[in-house]
Amino acid sequence: MKLSGLFVDFFVAFLILFLMHLSSPKAYYISNKDAIYGLEFNKTMQELGFKNGDKIVSVNNQPLEKTSEIINLILFNSNTTIKIKRNNNYQEIRIDDQEKIKIIQSEGIAIEARIPTHNGNGEIQEVKQTQVKFNFLAVLKSYQNNIRGAYHFIIPQRDYKKLSGINMKTNSFKEKISLLAFCSTIVGLINFIPLPGFSLGNFIVSLIELKRKKPFTQKKKNILCLSTVFVIIIFILGFHY
Repeated sequence: MKLSGLFVDFFVAFLILFLMHLSSPKAYYISNKDAIYGLEFNKTMQELGFKNGDKIVSVNNQPLEKTSEIINLILFNSNTTIKIKRNNNYQEIRIDDQEKIKIIQSEGIAIEARIPTHNGNGEIQEVKQTQVKFNFLAVLKSYQNNIRGAYHFIIPQRDYKKLSGINMKTNSFKEKISLLAFCSTIVGLINFIPLPGFSLGNFIVSLIELKRKKPFTQKKKNILCLSTVFVIIIFILGFHY
């Protein structure tokens, strides 16, 4: 039972994401191959070398399915190399960690599909949009990204600690539910710490008590738990500041 809380945290997060995917209204996305007019970039991305109309072929040699996935692939990969197609010519743009921070801090949508309103003849052009269908693998991928994001929130990597923190100002109900799943995952990860006061640590203490055939006094366990929790909080805060 000592580990039940740990598994409940992860199960709750997964259940929330599963129900969100299951109950989502019909949505559409633009696949990268259907972005026939290229992409639009905000000011920061243009300063890093991109131009409106560029097509992104791959990120770290990884092909892309959705235009909405591009920015996440750029930010979550280290030593990111982006292959683009511009005027039928191919070239590469490299993004380092400092530049990724600029992207995160930039205003507006960093990358989105370019949808011109008219062509040369004045006719409205349409870009093909694909309907999102329920896919259990998509739920697992969303869950994986949720765990990865929670881990980087607890222990920010390199200069990302300058951006540590979570925006609690959510506007939509969906964002609030997503935040709940994110927080549940954070609690689950923290409970993996093998020290008293956390689920895994309490389980280890129980095994020690079982082996020595003598339980620790409740006062001693309370002091030990509070001490380790306090130390871990200071330790995590040290990563953020």
